[in-house]
Amino acid sequence: MLAQLTRYVFPLIGSREWTGSLALDQFSQILGAHVLKTYAGLPSLDTETKQGRLAVWQRMRATEMIRERLDGTIGLSELARECGLSVSYFVRAFQKTFGMSPYRWLIERRIDQAKALLVTGNLPIADIAVQSGFSDQAAFTRAFGRIVGESPGRWRRAVTSKA
Repeated sequence: MLAQLTRYVFPLIGSREWTGSLALDQFSQILGAHVLKTYAGLPSLDTETKQGRLAVWQRMRATEMIRERLDGTIGLSELARECGLSVSYFVRAFQKTFGMSPYRWLIERRIDQAKALLVTGNLPIADIAVQSGFSDQAAFTRAFGRIVGESPGRWRRAVTSKA
């Protein structure tokens, strides 16, 4: 366990990520859980993993990484490695935990970001598509329609007319 913690912390020391509270919080939670389980006789905190789900710290880390890189420059292998799992197990556990694939979860977060941009400004839909991590307006419109049920332009008009 200490070797795994060291492998996690070593690349972060001296980087911007280490000074961020999420990295430090995650490290302290993992270390605290290990100490409590090993030396205080508390039961394992990873009951989710026994049910084929991601543990709390894995959920937090995976969703944090995806949110940081909504442009899609993150791969499943990187997510799985950060969670200490194989790619195939990570995908199955993510699906069981969230009820959708990692890719679908990413697309839904992009759509959430796009909705905020659609409501708050008068940016062209093509610009919103790119800022939300889509390759172009056509891909954005298709994904938006699949998830929301209508086009971005129609959704924007409906929401702004209500306001």
